[in-house]
Amino acid sequence: MTNYRQFSTLPLLGWFMFTALVMNNDALFLKIGSFNLSPWDAIFLAIVAVKFARLAEPTAYALPSARIGFLLALQLIALLFVVMMQFRHTNTIETGDAVRDFRVLIYFLSIPFLCYKDLQSHMNYMTLQRFFIWSGMAVAAWIAIEQLFVFSASNPVRNLRIGVWVIPFSIVSVLYFQEQLGIKKRTAYMMTLFMLAALVFSLNRSQYLQLGVAVAVAALLGSRVGAMRKSIVYFVPALIGVLALFYAIGYADVLIDRIISVNDLESDSSYGARIQELEGQVQLYQQAPILGQGAGFKSWVMGENGFELSTFAHNSWMFYLMKFGIVGTVLVFLPAVFVLLMSMLPSYRDPQLELHRRYILATVPIYLIVDPLSGGLAYAPKTAFVGVLLTYCLSLIRNANRETTPQPVHYYTPEGVPHHG
Repeated sequence: MTNYRQFSTLPLLGWFMFTALVMNNDALFLKIGSFNLSPWDAIFLAIVAVKFARLAEPTAYALPSARIGFLLALQLIALLFVVMMQFRHTNTIETGDAVRDFRVLIYFLSIPFLCYKDLQSHMNYMTLQRFFIWSGMAVAAWIAIEQLFVFSASNPVRNLRIGVWVIPFSIVSVLYFQEQLGIKKRTAYMMTLFMLAALVFSLNRSQYLQLGVAVAVAALLGSRVGAMRKSIVYFVPALIGVLALFYAIGYADVLIDRIISVNDLESDSSYGARIQELEGQVQLYQQAPILGQGAGFKSWVMGENGFELSTFAHNSWMFYLMKFGIVGTVLVFLPAVFVLLMSMLPSYRDPQLELHRRYILATVPIYLIVDPLSGGLAYAPKTAFVGVLLTYCLSLIRNANRETTPQPVHYYTPEGVPHHG
């Protein structure tokens, strides 16, 4: 009998997330025309290569369950639609620009279906949780190093490329899986303190909101792992410690001004620019509301020497409506919406799966509601992260289905040859 080696995409999935969060740096990109090949692009190609290598396995051509087959069909319809619509714009849009926009779709549409089968046990989930935590720690370390070298209360340093959006997930991972990951209590507190301080230094207001809601929901849903107690023991003292630190170094006023200025568009130039971007996006959407302007379409605020608004938009929903129209946007998001609903709404009989469902409930919804308002799903590193989150959700659907599907009984003939009854 031929032995087939099982190649897992799980470590590649973890490194795919890590590089998108931590290694978003122009110095690491390979420029190909107007397209920049990033480290996580290379890992995505490695994931695809692993899937091709596994085509030699006897189970490679087994049909998925009805629910996952339905989701896969929706994904294929969405991809086929946006690709076919692109032929309408071939003479006016550069190929590299179109590839750049398609990449943000492919990450959160295809990554879940490429990798979900390799999250099939609690230990696999713990491997991914380690990547969540160490990605958050690496992002926090990067922010801390920058603050040590360029600290300024009058001109705060901000790194908009670093994936600070992982930190709320990392902190909740510590609250939920501290014992299961073998993290000591004192270490868990120090990790929470370190990541929380880095997040506050980032001055990312949407992530403040995400963290607050995520920890509150996690504490309420995580009674079986003591998340309420841990939030009091770890998170509350860490928050007090961070606020005391900021007061001691004269950074409290910076933080207060940053939070309060959310309502003052005249003094907050970033929000003033976003208003211009949104208005420009709406005008472009109104020109082609049904089928959109097409992937790779470009336009600028204040002329071609100004700020390009159609490649990176702070409001992801308007980005998709402008690029792919109403029809394309609905088709693109249907698979993701169904994955989220089918994985989060039903409770699971398996206590481990139920624990992971509660983790997802505490972290994913607020991230996908709040973050797209500041560019979440129109930015390749963030869609790479969303692809990992949807992989988590899709694997829960599959594993719950495996728990409820009767397994065939194996019988053996006197000669030792198995047959299935």
